[in-house]
Amino acid sequence: MSNPPNVEQVGSQARIQAELVRLESQKREFWFLTIFAGVVLVLGILSFFFPHQFWHSDGLHVSLSPQVLFVIMVVTVLASLFYVRRGVEVGGLRLANLQQQLSSQEEQAASMIDAVTNVFTRGVLHNLLAGEISRAERTNRSLALIMCDLNNFKQVNDHSGHVMGDYVLSQIAKILKSSVRGSDYVTRYGGDEFLVLLPETDERGGEIVRQRMHCKIAEWDRRNRVGHLPISVSLGLYLHVTGQTGDKDVAEADARMYAEKRAIKRAALSNTSLLPQ
Repeated sequence: MSNPPNVEQVGSQARIQAELVRLESQKREFWFLTIFAGVVLVLGILSFFFPHQFWHSDGLHVSLSPQVLFVIMVVTVLASLFYVRRGVEVGGLRLANLQQQLSSQEEQAASMIDAVTNVFTRGVLHNLLAGEISRAERTNRSLALIMCDLNNFKQVNDHSGHVMGDYVLSQIAKILKSSVRGSDYVTRYGGDEFLVLLPETDERGGEIVRQRMHCKIAEWDRRNRVGHLPISVSLGLYLHVTGQTGDKDVAEADARMYAEKRAIKRAALSNTSLLPQ
């Protein structure tokens, strides 16, 4: 299954962490300068009110008057404090912007990927299908669709609960993804329905994929039977026809899926009628 547009979650998180470290360092510098400013102010006040006693004790001599030197020191410290404080504010704004970007990217990814099955949601299907139809018609390549519907899924929810139902859905989605290529798309179309898009796939290739899905799901069911209910799927394969809309393609695949579902039910009833009374 193709991945959604790349979300730089890890990269953004790393940048946020770097900004946090940088911001913390600037905060330490700010407090250091604040303490230094306090010391300078105390010394300046002492030198201002007691210039002779303070500056000439122990042979200390300066060429500037204490008052001028005090003003220079205070201006320097205030400028340094302003610079560091400004850096902290800018760093905080940059950090807030990165966090907002990350949150927006996470929301976008969440809207594209179904939380239960980890496949594309129906909300992105329209754009995916439109893009693949356009590419298929432009390159004169085939595009196959497979509609998938779980059989007996309502009984799973009724007898084993929705938690088990979600587990079955996630497992079926995992099998569907493992049955296709990385360039293909698996979307959750409805409650227990999935639509698979197979670009550059003709009818023979689509049938191979369809049979592979049947076999893998049957194998999973033998090993992971949910109570006494067998889990299987009905799969409808359809090839896009040039000039046809995506909605029409989906409707045709859906119709073929229901045709297979009816055939499965007829076969099950036939087998039941053949059992000894």
